[in-house]
Amino acid sequence: MQRDIKRRFTQALAPTLAIALMGYFIYHAIQGDRGLLAWIQLTQQLDTAKAELSEIKAARQQLEDKVGGLRPESLNRDLLEEQVRQFLGYSHPDEMVVILDDPSEGSL
Repeated sequence: MQRDIKRRFTQALAPTLAIALMGYFIYHAIQGDRGLLAWIQLTQQLDTAKAELSEIKAARQQLEDKVGGLRPESLNRDLLEEQVRQFLGYSHPDEMVVILDDPSEGSL
């Protein structure tokens, strides 16, 4: 009886170890640091970063265009006047200035 149990144990040992080893590698191929789920997450992060980069590039281009109009060699007088009015609060003598308490309450 003991010999029969010992013989069955030795016969079942190799397949059991093989299944456990395959299970270990399959688990880490899916859940590991470099597994399938980590790859999907990195792909999503990459897509998000690319979208953010394109938004930042567009904003930078707008700023470069605006600054380009203020350079001495290509001065845009309208843009300069707009900036002076906005930042320094200047206006023409014949203009009327309306100050709103909350800018979101209304527009002119």
